[in-house]
Amino acid sequence: MPRPALDDNRLLTSVDKKDTYSSIKKISIQFEGGYRAAHFLNLDFEPSKLRSIVFAGMGGSNLAGKIIHSLSPFLLDLPFEVVANYRLPPYVNKNTLVIISSYSGNTQETISCALDAKNRSARIICLTSGGQLEKIAVENHWSLIKLDPALNQSKIPRLGLFISLGATIGLTERLSSAHSPLNPKQLSFAISRALDQTNKDIPTESNPAKSLAEKYQRTGIVLIGANHLEGVADSVKNLINETAKTFSCFLPLPDLNHHFLDGLIFPERLKESVSFIILNSSLYPQAIQRRVELTKDILLKQKHRVTIIRPESTDPIGQTLESLAFFTLFSYYLSMLHHVDPGATPWVDYLKNHL
Repeated sequence: MPRPALDDNRLLTSVDKKDTYSSIKKISIQFEGGYRAAHFLNLDFEPSKLRSIVFAGMGGSNLAGKIIHSLSPFLLDLPFEVVANYRLPPYVNKNTLVIISSYSGNTQETISCALDAKNRSARIICLTSGGQLEKIAVENHWSLIKLDPALNQSKIPRLGLFISLGATIGLTERLSSAHSPLNPKQLSFAISRALDQTNKDIPTESNPAKSLAEKYQRTGIVLIGANHLEGVADSVKNLINETAKTFSCFLPLPDLNHHFLDGLIFPERLKESVSFIILNSSLYPQAIQRRVELTKDILLKQKHRVTIIRPESTDPIGQTLESLAFFTLFSYYLSMLHHVDPGATPWVDYLKNHL
């Protein structure tokens, strides 16, 4: 019997030209480093005076914001919005905290939001590894969390997600007095456990991330999630797009049940090229869990490939981190099976170079 392709380390080394795996295996340490940095940050404002929080970032630099938005009922007692554009919402003022996130520090939309926040006298915290944003933050004496490049040797923003996520979770803990203190070691353990079960040394037959990648190679992937796992599903879409160079989109439950399922009849060959992954959770309300099962049944009746993923952790933040770690490796293995460099983004780079 031939050896599974994903168990051949020579393949992984030859395809992974930027050694993205070196960043992936550090995501637990990334999370701890970001969380610690947030707790050492000097806040130049009184958290009790805040009335809203806006997270501004693009692409891989806004994924932490999407995840926090889904987790906000468990983390915050303030409205939280993610902005992926050049301008901030009209309500932003001196009582708004604007978290400006750009891994490179040179993202034009995010720099524009930073200047917009300044013009409106908003409170500002910057998350970046350097670039123009660090320079502007220093010049304006804004609070700055420097994302440690040693924790992400690949220098790819989406693979530094766990640093910015740890930092943002650490910030929300400091900004809200209405929620119980977090246990960062327990959260880090949820990440480490997922890595231990799916790292590249675990053979395909015992590795759920490798097995799922084999099942879903060369097919588009629609991700479905609800409640606290919406941000994970939305973020994983980005990972699959950029890392595996694969079509992927995200749909939330229960809204998709009100339109999407009837849109799968045409084109008739859709089932040959698009598959589904549904994130389920023991923490979903019974009404949502019932919708998960019915949605799965309908997709199977329509002859689509469907997989249900259910995290092992028992709390919403742990489930989020565990799922995110699993899918980070899934997208990596998918890129290996497609023989595409997980660190390269040729068409995104083409567009940016022509702007």
